[in-house]
Amino acid sequence: MNGCFPSFERENVVLNAATGGAGPLPVITTLFSDPITVVSVTLDADRLSNPSILLTFTGIVNLPLGISVTLNFEILRTKDNGAPINVGSTYTFATTVNVLEAESFAFQFFDSNLDPGTYTYTVVLSTNSIIDITPGLTVVNATLSALGVSN
Repeated sequence: MNGCFPSFERENVVLNAATGGAGPLPVITTLFSDPITVVSVTLDADRLSNPSILLTFTGIVNLPLGISVTLNFEILRTKDNGAPINVGSTYTFATTVNVLEAESFAFQFFDSNLDPGTYTYTVVLSTNSIIDITPGLTVVNATLSALGVSN
């Protein structure tokens, strides 16, 4: 069998995913002091050459009767247990509802020109999110998947 299979020092693809959620959340009409973590995933890209990482977030926002909400989701990236930095843009979910309902919410972010390392991505509700009139909003079935590839 020796010589039948090529030997690779580097990998071409790595994948990881995690689930989470947040809530039930109170009425929030002013800036809160710290972001609220929804879900985090860690991806070991040490064996990727010039890695690029595609993040996919999906979740369900459960909305109580009579709520007015603006949720601003942001992505924090940490490399090798360093300090977190914001990456990507702000992804906003906003609605006013008159009946009890649930809505899906999803976004993707492509992070490129990275160095090999271990990356942790965390989706948070930013401090400028607003939940007005009715408490009890939840974000459930939140899934964050990270697909890393060599370039």
